[in-house]
Order: sequence, then structure tokens, then C-alpha cells
Amino acid sequence: MKDYYSILGVARVATAADIKRAYRRLVQQYHPDINPAPGAQEFIREINEAYDVLGDEVKRREYDYRLSNPFASVEVEEPVRHRDPAYRRRSGYRQPKPTVDVQRELMIRSLPYLKALAWVGIFICCVLVVDYSMQPTDSVETVTAIRKKGLRNNQKLDMLTNTGRIYEIPFEYIPRIYVGQEIIFKESKGLAILITIYTEDEEVYIDNLATLYDNFSFIPVLLAVFSILGISAIGSVETRFNVGIISTFLLIFTLILML
Repeated sequence: MKDYYSILGVARVATAADIKRAYRRLVQQYHPDINPAPGAQEFIREINEAYDVLGDEVKRREYDYRLSNPFASVEVEEPVRHRDPAYRRRSGYRQPKPTVDVQRELMIRSLPYLKALAWVGIFICCVLVVDYSMQPTDSVETVTAIRKKGLRNNQKLDMLTNTGRIYEIPFEYIPRIYVGQEIIFKESKGLAILITIYTEDEEVYIDNLATLYDNFSFIPVLLAVFSILGISAIGSVETRFNVGIISTFLLIFTLILML
């Protein structure tokens, strides 16, 4: 097989512009009207033949495949130079296009957005740290109604206060909570996240609450850890994508609990 790259004097990684420049330079040097040497006419034919292949993207891709796989059983017609540059002979073989991993491509495209959400997660964690470090506030409210709900073996209590607050507490507190009783709600100063519910005599003292500062306090911790990992860009694309997804879900859960 002829080495068209050697004929034009270019490397295999040459660009289309490099090939075109080399072709023009050789034509100006070996054209029979300019170069009367006996072998110039034969060489200019090979130059035209080489440029007809390497100057066409499809033919060049096909030629590179045959050059790299000399024993491949692929039959194609020898390239023929045509005077009409707009003409391109259809090739009997086209090198298959490289397969694209669509899933990986989507992961790569989503990484900047996941990283931005990780920064939001770090900001939320900082806000929670500041809020938790501040002196909590106590608000005294009066019980205006008590409603029982649930099944017999899993009953719960809805406690309504004079401010319109409705809070669900365990059923065992029914004997100790009554209408007209004053209940103290301890909350964080900035975000008003509930910390404790109690009475002044501590006959009622509930600190087992489904809030960010009690039962779900591990959520902000995990959010901080995964958010830091999300902005560190450590690991493979798949690892960073999975970390970003986890931190995003933790961020959503944290925002829900904050509201």
C-alpha cells in the first residue's frame, strides 16, 4: 500500500491545512510545466493521488484504517482524482464511528451543577452552625385544645396552642398536658428550629424531637461531609457524580427540615 503521507511529506497527525499547504508546495515544484525532469510527471500523478485521499475527510479516515490494519479484509476502490472538486466518490467502507458513552457524557455535563449545589450545601451548614451557636429563645404558649388521633395501639396527641401552633407529641403525655396549661417551646434564635418542649415545673420535658437539632442532627453533618467531597473533585467521574447526587438529596432533606 502506498504511503500517501510520505509522498506529501507530512506526518500522520497533520491537519487538513498542513496537507493542503504541502500539496500546493509540491505541485509548484514538480508540475511538468515547471519541472522538465523525466520523473516529474509520474511523481505529480502520485501527489495528486495522495491529495485526493488525504484531502478528503472520509477517504482519509478510511485510508488510515487500512494503513493501521493492513490485513483487514476490506475491499475498496482505489481513489481516483476527479477534476470536479465537488465530486466525492462514495466509499465501499466507512470506519465505524466511535461509540459514545451517553451516560458518562451526561455525568460529565452535570458535574458543574452538582458542584454548585455542593457549595450551597456548605453555605447551609455554616448557617446552621451559626444558628445553633446562638442563645436559644423560649416562647411561652397556652394549650387551647388537645386532639387524639391514630389507632388504639399507636395513638398520638395533637396539641394546639394560642398562637395557632399544632404539635404532635407522644400519647403518654396525655395525663400531664391539659387545656389552659402553659408550655415552653425552646427554639433556635435565627431559624426558629425547635429544640425542646417543656413546662416550667418540667413535668413535661420532650427533647426527642424530629428536628435538625435533635433526632436528625446527623443530616447536616453528612451534608457537610459530602458537600466538601463534592467540591474537592477527587476520584473518577462516576465517584464525583454519585457524591454530588448524595449531597443534593441531603441538601433537599435539610431544607425541608428547616422549613
